[in-house]
Amino acid sequence: MRNCLMCIATMVAVLFFAGVGQALAVPDYSFEVIAPSGANPPGPDGFFGLGATVAQEPVIGVTHLENSMRYTVGVGGFVGARTEIVPPTLNDPPGVKYVLFDLTLPAAYPDTFANMGVTIFGHDLNAGGGTSFGNQVQFADELLMAPLGAGTHLNQRIDLDFSLGPYVPSIGKSFNEIFGTCDDCLSVASAFQFYINKNVLTPIEVYIDNVRFVIPEPTTFGIMGMGAVVIGALRRRRSY
Repeated sequence: MRNCLMCIATMVAVLFFAGVGQALAVPDYSFEVIAPSGANPPGPDGFFGLGATVAQEPVIGVTHLENSMRYTVGVGGFVGARTEIVPPTLNDPPGVKYVLFDLTLPAAYPDTFANMGVTIFGHDLNAGGGTSFGNQVQFADELLMAPLGAGTHLNQRIDLDFSLGPYVPSIGKSFNEIFGTCDDCLSVASAFQFYINKNVLTPIEVYIDNVRFVIPEPTTFGIMGMGAVVIGALRRRRSY
């Protein structure tokens, strides 16, 4: 019985510290800095609207530091908020599996569907740098916002494990199989985009903050390994 309780305590500690490691992760986008992006009006962390309007927001939807990003879509069925400022994470991927972010809806969406997804743009590894968006990659996973209701929804997740193209070599591949500076990578990431796909005539306004590209942390793996060692030792002791 005592051994069983120690096993449970060990696993609780593993889960707790893994959660702390993730909670303390520095966001890749927190919308604190207004930066220009090409010929488009400047926006938070370089984000600008493609059929949408984006702006820095100091009041609503702030879950990290002092600002969020307001993302407003009027008439339109498939529109984006894009930045050409990409963190190093996106071109040195040791295990990027999904995007986490905090989402605030000031009001429930009144129509049948409003989905948020991710598109990443890139250029060939030997293209000489710069922004070239021929390698457009949309991922299959989407966040369904219509069922969420009004309020702030923490740690919303979009998986980057299956590409729909339209960059043909990327179809059916994960983010890590497509982007990076490795010899086997297909493309170098040049831009990141949230898109909203919704009922054409029904507007929506959302607030995004604390955007993180989630990578397993070495400390998490170390704690999990330590837990496995402890549990194994207890099992061996019990068998004697």
